[in-house]
Amino acid sequence: MDITFFHFAALFFGLLTLYNLYSARRYGESYLPVVVGIMMLISLVLFIFLPWQYGYIAFLLTAMFSVAMYRKSCDIQKEKMKRFIGDSNDNDSLKLIDYFTGWKLLHRWNKKYGPKKASFINSAIMWIFGIVLAFLLSYIWPDTFENMRHSIFLIMTAVMIGFYWQNKRLLESLENGNPVKE
Repeated sequence: MDITFFHFAALFFGLLTLYNLYSARRYGESYLPVVVGIMMLISLVLFIFLPWQYGYIAFLLTAMFSVAMYRKSCDIQKEKMKRFIGDSNDNDSLKLIDYFTGWKLLHRWNKKYGPKKASFINSAIMWIFGIVLAFLLSYIWPDTFENMRHSIFLIMTAVMIGFYWQNKRLLESLENGNPVKE
């Protein structure tokens, strides 16, 4: 059996689910990210082993569940950010994981540049990383990604604009001590 993009994605979401499970148990957080990760893993496994229609239906159900739980997800992110701000010490050096999870780094940028600029820098770096990863994947699996290059660019841009606004609002609300208004 050839290793396809779906195998890689299933491995990614499996590992992400394990990390979220560890984080939820360790810090007493919500299991919502674990549930979404399991749903994505199931839909990708269905794409691999069954006709694509089953995976597509599972993916649509996962997307609908994620949209329905958006506010809860935002609250979870706000609590994580509060915890990381409370635990962070500005004198500590950043670990490698801090560059990927982003909370400590985002907090330091917020203190140095303010919410707008910190959110922009963070979103721009994530956008560049996502575009580079997408083009790398298009060379590894050209049959899957060849016709999707422009779509990937547009989707990544839209997602990063959303992350920018979400992080900016989150940083501003934490800075002011006010809750984020949806």
